[in-house]
Amino acid sequence: MKKIICALCIGFFCTLLIHSQFETTEAALAKSVIRLHVIANSDSDCDQALKLKVRDRIIKETEGIFEVQSTICAAREDIERNLGTIRQIAQDEITANGYNYPVEVSLGMSDFPTKEYGELVLPAGSYEALRVEIGSAQGQNWWCVLFPPLCFVDETCVTASGEAIETVAQSMGSTGSEFITKQKSPEVELKFRAYELWQSGKKKLAMWFE
Repeated sequence: MKKIICALCIGFFCTLLIHSQFETTEAALAKSVIRLHVIANSDSDCDQALKLKVRDRIIKETEGIFEVQSTICAAREDIERNLGTIRQIAQDEITANGYNYPVEVSLGMSDFPTKEYGELVLPAGSYEALRVEIGSAQGQNWWCVLFPPLCFVDETCVTASGEAIETVAQSMGSTGSEFITKQKSPEVELKFRAYELWQSGKKKLAMWFE
């Protein structure tokens, strides 16, 4: 009986330790990246095509705003200062394509799946994002990284520069570069996969309690 209790205690403390480590990683990633999240009105072909046009217009017209920023705080301030402008850009593109959908633009937390940008790999999790919600926002969404700037209209060319990876790694701390790069040691790769499972479990648990 004592052995069972001892084993349960060890397991409990190991779980707490892993949970603490993963929460630290999640917080480090959250303070290193801002993403762009464009959500279509519906999954119809027309609404999905409109979503991409809105995306292209936003990326093109905000290129000069965000590429000059070297810190996430500066990028966040620029986003907040330009929310009205970004909304107008999206609304103009919607109207130009013959639709009267309203559009909501906000800065907040959103859930994202794992995504690779060349050598940069961002695990699934909750990230700060500029959300652009078109109409009822019930369709499939599209996302990229706004800071460091990794948003490109041509998705076949989306790859992170060494400078972008270094920016994220520096914000995460000493082990950041190992965790977010494609080439990982077996130990870091195992931690990465465990982190993805932890995020998936958190999401399912949250859905159960909704």
